Amino acid sequence: MIPVLQQQIGFDLAQLASDFPPVWRHPQKLAIHDRIRREGGQLAGTLRYTRWHMSPLPHELQLHSCNVQAEPGFFTYTDSNPGVWHMNFADPRLFAAYGSPLMAQDEWQVLEHPVLASLREALIHAEHPALTRQDGVSTPVLISNVPRQCSIDLTGGEQSTNTPSTSWWRRLLNATLIPAMPCPLYGNAFASAAREDVLRATSVLNPAVASNIIALAAPTGTGAYTKKQITDILQTAFSGFSAALLESARHGIAAAQVSIHTGWWGCGAFGGNRVLMALLQILAAKMADVGRLVLHIGSKSDLCHFTDALSFLDLVTAQGATSDIPAIISEIEALKFHWGQSDGN
Repeated sequence: MIPVLQQQIGFDLAQLASDFPPVWRHPQKLAIHDRIRREGGQLAGTLRYTRWHMSPLPHELQLHSCNVQAEPGFFTYTDSNPGVWHMNFADPRLFAAYGSPLMAQDEWQVLEHPVLASLREALIHAEHPALTRQDGVSTPVLISNVPRQCSIDLTGGEQSTNTPSTSWWRRLLNATLIPAMPCPLYGNAFASAAREDVLRATSVLNPAVASNIIALAAPTGTGAYTKKQITDILQTAFSGFSAALLESARHGIAAAQVSIHTGWWGCGAFGGNRVLMALLQILAAKMADVGRLVLHIGSKSDLCHFTDALSFLDLVTAQGATSDIPAIISEIEALKFHWGQSDGN
Protein backbone atom coordinates (compact mmCIF):
# COMPACT_ATOMS: atom_id res chain seq x y z
CA MET A 1 0.00 0.00 0.00
CA ILE A 2 1.61 3.24 -1.13
CA PRO A 3 0.18 6.77 -1.27
CA VAL A 4 -0.91 8.20 -4.61
CA LEU A 5 0.44 11.55 -5.76
CA GLN A 6 -2.32 14.14 -5.97
CA GLN A 7 -0.39 17.26 -6.99
CA GLN A 8 3.19 18.26 -7.76
CA ILE A 9 4.63 21.70 -8.51
CA GLY A 10 8.18 22.96 -8.91
CA PHE A 11 9.07 26.52 -7.89
CA ASP A 12 12.18 28.51 -8.69
CA LEU A 13 13.29 29.53 -5.20
CA ALA A 14 14.50 33.04 -6.02
CA GLN A 15 11.37 33.86 -8.02
CA LEU A 16 9.07 32.34 -5.40
CA ALA A 17 10.58 34.47 -2.64
CA SER A 18 10.50 37.59 -4.83
CA ASP A 19 7.01 37.21 -6.26
CA PHE A 20 5.31 36.07 -3.05
CA PRO A 21 7.04 37.65 -0.04
CA PRO A 22 5.80 36.50 3.38
CA VAL A 23 3.11 38.58 5.04
CA TRP A 24 4.32 39.02 8.62
CA ARG A 25 1.69 40.28 11.05
CA HIS A 26 4.02 40.55 14.03
CA PRO A 27 6.90 43.04 14.30
CA GLN A 28 9.42 40.57 15.79
CA LYS A 29 8.92 38.12 12.93
CA LEU A 30 9.31 40.96 10.46
CA ALA A 31 12.51 42.03 12.23
CA ILE A 32 13.95 38.52 11.88
CA HIS A 33 13.05 38.37 8.20
CA ASP A 34 14.53 41.83 7.58
CA ARG A 35 17.77 40.59 9.11
CA ILE A 36 17.72 37.50 6.88
CA ARG A 37 17.34 39.74 3.82
CA ARG A 38 20.28 41.90 4.91
CA GLU A 39 22.67 39.17 6.00
CA GLY A 40 21.54 36.07 4.10
CA GLY A 41 22.68 34.84 0.73
CA GLN A 42 20.85 34.56 -2.57
CA LEU A 43 18.39 31.71 -3.04
CA ALA A 44 18.94 29.32 -5.93
CA GLY A 45 17.51 26.04 -7.09
CA THR A 46 14.05 24.50 -7.25
CA LEU A 47 11.61 23.82 -4.43
CA ARG A 48 9.45 20.73 -5.01
CA TYR A 49 5.91 20.70 -3.58
CA THR A 50 3.83 17.52 -3.55
CA ARG A 51 0.44 16.71 -2.06
CA TRP A 52 -0.69 13.11 -1.58
CA HIS A 53 -3.84 11.08 -1.18
CA MET A 54 -3.93 9.20 2.10
CA SER A 55 -2.91 5.58 1.61
CA PRO A 56 -5.05 2.69 2.89
CA LEU A 57 -3.41 0.72 5.67
CA PRO A 58 -2.33 -2.82 4.79
CA HIS A 59 -4.42 -5.53 6.40
CA GLU A 60 -1.52 -7.75 7.42
CA LEU A 61 1.03 -6.46 9.90
CA GLN A 62 4.58 -6.46 8.59
CA LEU A 63 7.16 -4.67 10.70
CA HIS A 64 10.45 -3.80 9.05
CA SER A 65 13.73 -3.03 10.73
CA CYS A 66 13.94 0.64 11.72
CA ASN A 67 16.61 2.38 13.77
CA VAL A 68 14.42 4.21 16.30
CA GLN A 69 16.16 6.80 18.46
CA ALA A 70 15.27 9.45 20.99
CA GLU A 71 17.28 12.66 20.95
CA PRO A 72 17.11 15.40 23.60
CA GLY A 73 16.35 18.90 22.37
CA PHE A 74 14.61 20.09 19.24
CA PHE A 75 15.23 20.00 15.50
CA THR A 76 18.75 21.03 14.53
CA TYR A 77 18.53 20.21 10.80
CA THR A 78 22.19 19.20 10.83
CA ASP A 79 21.75 16.54 8.12
CA SER A 80 21.01 17.97 4.68
CA ASN A 81 20.36 15.51 1.87
CA PRO A 82 17.28 14.29 -0.04
CA GLY A 83 16.90 11.33 2.31
CA VAL A 84 16.52 13.36 5.51
CA TRP A 85 13.07 14.69 6.41
CA HIS A 86 11.67 16.79 9.24
CA MET A 87 8.06 16.82 10.35
CA ASN A 88 5.86 19.89 10.36
CA PHE A 89 3.09 19.49 12.96
CA ALA A 90 0.64 21.11 10.62
CA ASP A 91 -2.68 22.82 10.84
CA PRO A 92 -5.17 21.48 8.26
CA ARG A 93 -4.54 24.83 6.52
CA LEU A 94 -0.90 24.62 5.47
CA PHE A 95 1.24 27.16 7.39
CA ALA A 96 -1.90 29.20 8.10
CA ALA A 97 -0.61 30.98 11.24
CA TYR A 98 2.95 31.63 10.05
CA GLY A 99 2.66 35.43 10.17
CA SER A 100 0.77 35.63 13.47
CA PRO A 101 2.24 36.40 16.92
CA LEU A 102 2.16 32.67 17.72
CA MET A 103 5.40 30.67 17.75
CA ALA A 104 4.57 26.95 18.01
CA GLN A 105 6.49 24.21 16.16
CA ASP A 106 4.80 24.96 12.83
CA GLU A 107 5.50 28.71 12.97
CA TRP A 108 9.03 28.19 14.31
CA GLN A 109 9.87 26.00 11.34
CA VAL A 110 8.40 28.47 8.84
CA LEU A 111 10.26 31.43 10.34
CA GLU A 112 13.54 29.53 9.98
CA HIS A 113 12.50 28.50 6.43
CA PRO A 114 10.66 31.65 5.28
CA VAL A 115 10.19 30.43 1.71
CA LEU A 116 7.54 28.10 3.18
CA ALA A 117 5.49 31.26 3.84
CA SER A 118 6.05 32.30 0.23
CA LEU A 119 4.86 28.85 -0.84
CA ARG A 120 1.58 29.31 1.01
CA GLU A 121 1.07 32.72 -0.57
CA ALA A 122 1.79 31.29 -4.04
CA LEU A 123 -0.61 28.37 -3.60
CA ILE A 124 -3.41 30.65 -2.44
CA HIS A 125 -2.74 33.09 -5.28
CA ALA A 126 -3.03 30.25 -7.81
CA GLU A 127 -6.17 28.97 -6.04
CA HIS A 128 -4.56 25.65 -5.18
CA PRO A 129 -5.81 23.98 -1.97
CA ALA A 130 -3.17 24.81 0.63
CA LEU A 131 -4.42 22.01 2.88
CA THR A 132 -2.98 19.06 4.76
CA ARG A 133 -6.47 17.72 5.49
CA GLN A 134 -9.60 18.03 3.36
CA ASP A 135 -13.14 16.70 3.85
CA GLY A 136 -12.07 14.87 7.00
CA VAL A 137 -9.18 13.04 5.32
CA SER A 138 -5.46 13.80 5.63
CA THR A 139 -3.62 14.88 2.49
CA PRO A 140 0.09 14.85 3.43
CA VAL A 141 2.21 17.62 1.95
CA LEU A 142 5.92 17.09 1.26
CA ILE A 143 8.26 19.94 0.37
CA SER A 144 11.86 19.31 -0.61
CA ASN A 145 14.91 21.54 -1.03
CA VAL A 146 13.64 24.18 1.39
CA PRO A 147 16.39 26.66 2.39
CA ARG A 148 16.80 27.10 6.13
CA GLN A 149 17.93 30.72 6.31
CA CYS A 150 18.26 31.19 10.04
CA SER A 151 18.44 29.33 13.33
CA ILE A 152 16.32 30.58 16.23
CA ASP A 153 16.99 29.36 19.78
CA LEU A 154 13.71 29.58 21.66
CA THR A 155 14.64 27.11 24.38
CA GLY A 156 16.40 28.90 27.22
CA GLY A 157 15.92 27.05 30.51
CA GLU A 158 13.29 24.54 29.47
CA GLN A 159 11.64 22.59 32.30
CA SER A 160 9.67 19.40 32.59
CA THR A 161 7.10 17.97 34.99
CA ASN A 162 8.86 14.56 34.95
CA THR A 163 12.02 13.23 36.55
CA PRO A 164 13.79 9.97 35.70
CA SER A 165 12.55 8.43 38.95
CA THR A 166 8.88 9.26 38.36
CA SER A 167 6.75 6.10 38.48
CA TRP A 168 5.42 4.80 35.15
CA TRP A 169 1.78 5.49 36.04
CA ARG A 170 2.59 9.06 37.08
CA ARG A 171 4.55 9.53 33.85
CA LEU A 172 1.54 8.30 31.90
CA LEU A 173 -0.64 10.81 33.75
CA ASN A 174 1.85 13.55 32.93
CA ALA A 175 1.80 12.49 29.29
CA THR A 176 -1.95 12.99 29.14
CA LEU A 177 -2.98 15.63 31.64
CA ILE A 178 -0.08 17.94 32.47
CA PRO A 179 1.04 20.33 29.72
CA ALA A 180 4.78 20.69 29.17
CA MET A 181 6.38 23.89 30.39
CA PRO A 182 6.94 26.26 27.46
CA CYS A 183 10.34 27.56 26.39
CA PRO A 184 10.90 31.26 27.20
CA LEU A 185 10.31 32.41 23.60
CA TYR A 186 8.03 29.57 22.52
CA GLY A 187 4.31 29.70 21.79
CA ASN A 188 2.33 32.66 23.06
CA ALA A 189 5.37 33.94 24.98
CA PHE A 190 6.93 35.03 21.69
CA ALA A 191 4.25 37.68 21.16
CA SER A 192 5.39 39.74 24.14
CA ALA A 193 9.14 39.08 23.84
CA ALA A 194 11.45 42.06 23.43
CA ARG A 195 12.87 42.55 19.96
CA GLU A 196 16.45 42.49 21.24
CA ASP A 197 15.82 39.09 22.88
CA VAL A 198 14.34 37.67 19.68
CA LEU A 199 17.17 38.97 17.51
CA ARG A 200 19.77 37.77 20.03
CA ALA A 201 18.30 34.28 19.71
CA THR A 202 18.56 34.38 15.89
CA SER A 203 21.56 33.36 13.81
CA VAL A 204 21.40 33.97 10.05
CA LEU A 205 22.68 31.05 7.96
CA ASN A 206 24.71 32.07 4.92
CA PRO A 207 24.65 30.01 2.87
CA ALA A 208 21.26 28.56 3.68
CA VAL A 209 21.02 24.81 4.33
CA ALA A 210 18.39 22.72 2.53
CA SER A 211 15.69 20.89 4.49
CA ASN A 212 12.92 18.51 3.46
CA ILE A 213 9.55 18.84 5.19
CA ILE A 214 6.67 16.42 5.82
CA ALA A 215 3.55 18.41 6.77
CA LEU A 216 0.94 16.25 8.50
CA ALA A 217 -2.20 17.64 10.11
CA ALA A 218 -2.00 17.29 13.89
CA PRO A 219 -4.96 15.33 15.30
CA THR A 220 -7.45 16.73 17.82
CA GLY A 221 -9.82 15.13 20.30
CA THR A 222 -10.97 14.71 23.89
CA GLY A 223 -11.53 11.84 26.31
CA ALA A 224 -10.32 8.36 25.48
CA TYR A 225 -8.83 7.77 22.04
CA THR A 226 -11.27 5.91 19.82
CA LYS A 227 -10.47 3.22 17.28
CA LYS A 228 -11.35 5.68 14.52
CA GLN A 229 -8.93 8.29 15.86
CA ILE A 230 -6.10 5.79 16.32
CA THR A 231 -6.64 4.47 12.79
CA ASP A 232 -6.63 7.99 11.33
CA ILE A 233 -3.41 8.97 13.13
CA LEU A 234 -1.63 5.77 12.09
CA GLN A 235 -2.87 6.10 8.50
CA THR A 236 -1.77 9.74 8.31
CA ALA A 237 1.74 8.97 9.58
CA PHE A 238 2.06 5.86 7.40
CA SER A 239 1.02 7.83 4.31
CA GLY A 240 3.38 10.73 5.00
CA PHE A 241 6.33 8.48 5.80
CA SER A 242 5.68 6.32 2.72
CA ALA A 243 5.53 9.44 0.55
CA ALA A 244 8.92 10.52 1.95
CA LEU A 245 10.37 7.18 0.83
CA LEU A 246 8.98 7.71 -2.68
CA GLU A 247 10.36 11.26 -2.87
CA SER A 248 13.77 10.09 -1.62
CA ALA A 249 13.78 7.29 -4.19
CA ARG A 250 13.63 9.96 -6.93
CA HIS A 251 17.21 10.76 -5.91
CA GLY A 252 18.27 7.12 -5.82
CA ILE A 253 18.11 6.89 -2.02
CA ALA A 254 17.07 3.49 -0.68
CA ALA A 255 14.53 3.17 2.14
CA ALA A 256 17.24 1.98 4.54
CA GLN A 257 19.01 5.34 4.09
CA VAL A 258 15.96 7.53 4.77
CA SER A 259 15.78 9.37 8.10
CA ILE A 260 12.68 11.05 9.51
CA HIS A 261 12.96 13.52 12.39
CA THR A 262 9.83 14.06 14.43
CA GLY A 263 8.70 14.87 17.97
CA TRP A 264 5.58 15.26 20.09
CA TRP A 265 3.27 15.66 17.09
CA GLY A 266 -0.04 17.18 18.20
CA CYS A 267 0.90 17.09 21.89
CA GLY A 268 1.11 20.83 22.55
CA ALA A 269 -1.85 23.02 21.71
CA PHE A 270 -4.02 20.00 20.90
CA GLY A 271 -3.23 18.07 24.08
CA GLY A 272 -2.27 14.80 22.43
CA ASN A 273 -0.95 11.88 24.45
CA ARG A 274 2.81 11.74 24.11
CA VAL A 275 3.14 8.01 24.70
CA LEU A 276 0.47 7.14 22.13
CA MET A 277 1.70 9.62 19.53
CA ALA A 278 5.24 8.26 19.82
CA LEU A 279 3.94 4.68 19.66
CA LEU A 280 1.91 5.30 16.50
CA GLN A 281 4.74 7.14 14.74
CA ILE A 282 7.19 4.33 15.51
CA LEU A 283 4.65 1.76 14.32
CA ALA A 284 4.05 3.73 11.11
CA ALA A 285 7.79 4.01 10.44
CA LYS A 286 8.28 0.26 10.89
CA MET A 287 5.30 -0.50 8.64
CA ALA A 288 6.53 1.90 5.94
CA ASP A 289 10.11 0.52 6.05
CA VAL A 290 11.77 3.81 7.06
CA GLY A 291 15.46 3.32 7.78
CA ARG A 292 15.71 5.66 10.79
CA LEU A 293 13.23 7.53 12.97
CA VAL A 294 14.50 10.17 15.38
CA LEU A 295 12.11 11.46 18.04
CA HIS A 296 13.26 14.83 19.39
CA ILE A 297 12.00 14.74 22.97
CA GLY A 298 12.86 18.22 24.25
CA SER A 299 13.93 17.70 27.86
CA LYS A 300 15.97 14.59 28.72
CA SER A 301 13.49 13.85 31.49
CA ASP A 302 10.80 13.31 28.85
CA LEU A 303 12.67 10.25 27.61
CA CYS A 304 10.26 8.26 29.78
CA HIS A 305 7.41 8.83 27.31
CA PHE A 306 9.55 7.44 24.49
CA THR A 307 10.57 4.35 26.45
CA ASP A 308 6.98 3.75 27.54
CA ALA A 309 5.89 3.97 23.90
CA LEU A 310 8.42 1.28 22.95
CA SER A 311 7.20 -0.93 25.81
CA PHE A 312 3.55 -0.60 24.79
CA LEU A 313 4.44 -1.25 21.14
CA ASP A 314 6.25 -4.44 22.14
CA LEU A 315 3.21 -5.42 24.18
CA VAL A 316 0.66 -5.05 21.38
CA THR A 317 2.85 -6.61 18.69
CA ALA A 318 4.08 -9.56 20.77
CA GLN A 319 0.75 -11.41 20.80
CA GLY A 320 0.93 -14.44 18.53
CA ALA A 321 -2.67 -14.02 17.35
CA THR A 322 -2.23 -10.31 16.62
CA SER A 323 -0.93 -10.41 13.06
CA ASP A 324 -3.18 -7.88 11.32
CA ILE A 325 -3.54 -4.13 11.55
CA PRO A 326 -7.19 -4.00 12.73
CA ALA A 327 -6.29 -6.29 15.64
CA ILE A 328 -3.29 -4.15 16.55
CA ILE A 329 -5.46 -1.03 16.55
CA SER A 330 -7.98 -2.79 18.81
CA GLU A 331 -5.16 -3.73 21.17
CA ILE A 332 -4.01 -0.11 21.30
CA GLU A 333 -7.55 1.15 21.87
CA ALA A 334 -7.89 -1.29 24.78
CA LEU A 335 -4.98 0.43 26.54
CA LYS A 336 -7.32 3.43 27.08
CA PHE A 337 -5.00 6.27 26.19
CA HIS A 338 -6.60 9.64 26.91
CA TRP A 339 -6.29 13.07 25.37
CA GLY A 340 -4.82 15.67 27.71
CA GLN A 341 -5.03 19.41 28.04
CA SER A 342 -3.73 22.01 25.65
CA ASP A 343 -0.50 23.69 26.75
CA GLY A 344 -2.02 27.00 25.63
CA ASN A 345 0.30 27.37 22.64
